[in-house]
This record gives sequence, C-alpha cells and structure tokens, in this order.
Amino acid sequence: MTVAQTIRSRIMAQGAGKRVRRAQIGLIYCAVQLESGSTGVAFTFPAQRSGQPCGAGLSGQGNLAGRDADQLVEHLGSEELVSSALGMAASNAVIAECFADPHALGGDILDHLDIREGDRICMVGCFLPVLERLGNLAVEVTTVDQVAKPGAEPAERVEQLLPESQVAIITGTSIINNTVDDILGLAAGCREVAILGPSTPLLADAFRDFQVRCLSGIRVDDPDAVFRIIGEGGGFRFFKDHTTKLNIRLD
Repeated sequence: MTVAQTIRSRIMAQGAGKRVRRAQIGLIYCAVQLESGSTGVAFTFPAQRSGQPCGAGLSGQGNLAGRDADQLVEHLGSEELVSSALGMAASNAVIAECFADPHALGGDILDHLDIREGDRICMVGCFLPVLERLGNLAVEVTTVDQVAKPGAEPAERVEQLLPESQVAIITGTSIINNTVDDILGLAAGCREVAILGPSTPLLADAFRDFQVRCLSGIRVDDPDAVFRIIGEGGGFRFFKDHTTKLNIRLD
C-alpha cells in the first residue's frame, strides 16, 4: 500500500463515527473540525492548482459540514489536490481525537533527530526556520522544492541528492500530492528520515513500514483563530502561534 492508503486504512473506521462541524478552504491551507473540537489542517498547493478545474471534487460540493469524517478521509490521495488536502485535514482531525500519542514531544524537529558532524542533509520542501538552524551546524544541506525559491534546487534533483544523504527531512505535503512514496524510496539508505510540517499526520503506526524515524507536526490549540486566518488566506506563519509543535520518534 501507499502511504496515503495506509493512513486511510488505519483511521477510516474511527472516522465513520465522527461528525464534521465545519470545513474551511483557504488560499494556502484548509481546515476541518470535528464536533468534538479536534481540528486538522493541510496545505492546498495554490501554485500547482492552476490546471485543475475550479470546484472539482470535494471543494465544489459545499456541504462538508455534517458529514462523517470518513467521507472526507477517503479522498486523501486523490489526484484533485484540494480534495486530497481536505482528506488530509480530516485525517489529522481524527488522529488528534482518536490517536493522540501521549509520548509526543514538543519543540523543534532538530532536537529529535540524530544529526552528526559532516552529515549530508536533503530537505524536500523548503522550511526556512529549519534551514537557518541547520546553517549553524557542521553539516552539508541541500534543499529541493517544486516551487522556485532562493537557494532551493529543482524538484527533479531529489533523485540524485537523496540517495547520497544521511538525513532526509521531507515535507508532509508530499503525502497529499502522492510524491511521498517515491521520495521515501530514494531515502531508503538514509540513517534518519523525518516528515515535517503542519500537514503531517501524527500517526506512528502508519509509517512503521516506510523507514520513517520521526514525525513532526502540530496540534491546533485555538481552532477559531486558525479557521479565521486560513479563511483570510493566511499561511502557517500567521497561525502557528495558535498551535503546538509535536514530534514522535518511531525508534
């Protein structure tokens, strides 16, 4: 099974009994909240959606509130990116309610990775705060991204860079657009493999067969604020103060 299929298989049964209170599709992120208050978010790929029809899939139906969460979760991995993102956000909400890990650790992801002097680190997706902190270590860092960013290599360079690396830090959005399975295959020789970002599902059981060693995501603490900011087109840097970073080791 793919990563997306594995996540769906782990949580669909629980999602069937969880009603969606509200869903929000913003310019950069979407959010789903359950009746319990548990909330998940996911990236919506604004730069990659230009070729997809407006209102396709779940995003055009307009009646997401009141559905059982599994009806959204089943769209994780869809070719239509907003539908897949809504499936990821719903998955994160179900995980927060039903699978919260009591051993999750707070703080920055780099505090939970085995990074050694001289390591080659490949970051798939550009996380500037992490990149800045890595710049203070005696390591070699390369970033690849689908979107052109200063200092980032084109996405196709990942095929050369990841197999030569000891540490892979991979964006959780790669689950949404179905690139994560190929990326994890390229990272098979890495000592440390981490999945990072607000979209990351904190469900250790879904990643044990994929050589992932660390999951780094968020818990939404103030859903009202997060919904407001996402609805106004804001990204994570605007709603991060309303969340808590959480890290899970899979050793």
